[in-house]
Amino acid sequence: MFEGLKALANGMKTTLRMLAEPRDTVPWPEKKREVAPRYRGRHMLATDDDGHELCVGCGLCEAVCPAHAIRVVAAGAGEDRPVSWTERYAVDYEVDLIRCIFCGMCEEACPTNAVRLTPFMELAGYSRRDMVADKPALLGPAVRK
Repeated sequence: MFEGLKALANGMKTTLRMLAEPRDTVPWPEKKREVAPRYRGRHMLATDDDGHELCVGCGLCEAVCPAHAIRVVAAGAGEDRPVSWTERYAVDYEVDLIRCIFCGMCEEACPTNAVRLTPFMELAGYSRRDMVADKPALLGPAVRK
């Protein structure tokens, strides 16, 4: 009987000692976690100072992606509608954020530095379609919805 009481007292001592220590959890979203400088989060497509897309639709990011999470459809730009700084641009650009392993190979392979991985880590959705980032979402600012 005394062994049971001794074990109970030992457990209570451990519990009370842990109550005095600081917590490991962070009160998110009020306080954001600090991420490493090389952290790779949400994708974005960059534009130049004039607002033209830097993506020329070459498809290198799609070819180099080990998870096959990127889909690029390219076309030639008309003279009346300059979208890109070249005669070619990406009509459709999608990144499946569920499949993506955030390795950064798309960022390294891009010859125009159009594909960038930002430090934003808020990636959540209610359906699979919410987790497919299309071109307007990638061109916009990378912030939480």
